[in-house]
Amino acid sequence: MISVKNVYKNFGKKGEIKVLAGTSCEIKKGEKVVILGPSGSGKSTLLRCMNLLEEPTYGEIWMEDKLLTPVDPYLHYDVIEASNTFKALLKNNETAKREDIILEIKQKDLLTNHEGREFRKQLKKIEEQYRIDINLARQNMGMVFQHFNLFNNLTVIQNLMLAPVQLKIMSKDEAKSKAMDLLRRIGLEDKADVYPSTLSGGQKQRIAIVRALAMNPKVMLFDEPTSALDPEMVGEVLDLMKELANEGMTMVVVTHEMGFAKEVADRILFMADGVIAEEAAPEEFFNNPKNPRLQQFLQKVL
Repeated sequence: MISVKNVYKNFGKKGEIKVLAGTSCEIKKGEKVVILGPSGSGKSTLLRCMNLLEEPTYGEIWMEDKLLTPVDPYLHYDVIEASNTFKALLKNNETAKREDIILEIKQKDLLTNHEGREFRKQLKKIEEQYRIDINLARQNMGMVFQHFNLFNNLTVIQNLMLAPVQLKIMSKDEAKSKAMDLLRRIGLEDKADVYPSTLSGGQKQRIAIVRALAMNPKVMLFDEPTSALDPEMVGEVLDLMKELANEGMTMVVVTHEMGFAKEVADRILFMADGVIAEEAAPEEFFNNPKNPRLQQFLQKVL
């Protein structure tokens, strides 16, 4: 479903703030994956890279065998071997193994923007075969944020109808029917014509979730969806997320809700210092943590 390949993400004018440091993971169809970790570990950045709200500095994001990011030449041996840098190193040391030269190029970040015609040809070949417009990919990815991001100048039903109509996925009548079905599902059909400012935090977040569902996504990404809610409102949002999980929706969830992770996740990823330090099924993750940083984390949060 989603493949994250050796993703780095640096911020700052000179890339001095390094948030992700070569992260890789696979999200399978129908899987419920929860990402845990201390603040600053890169959880939300990884999630935002999955739909290119943050574009990786290096690495690639794939969805259903389609490439969402520019081609990273360091991930393709045939591209590296077509480069002028590789050819020069091979010429200077003809006894060297090709694999060792490739490893040296990757470790020292030797590729430049001008690596010759063959290099550009190989990059273009991959682009033409696999690259997809991110806006098309995002139609299949629902995203729910910490803050609800509803349009306060639109009514609830207008918020739900906006994207399907604007993107010409549905007619206005179809979008309205779908929106009302979703509001009935969460027991808020009586809120269709009110403005978001009149809703509670829990109601707003449930509206934000069904707004994403209005696009009929194949995968849902949740970035700490309960962190901005009062404690008594958390349950109603988690209940809706559990419903989606039980229906087989592919989900990736960044959260601090340990109970939700134990109950819903098929697999839990633990992030620390910009990498996935450990991953396991919930029972193994909580009962037999192996990474010392994870052990320390669990002692503090449980």
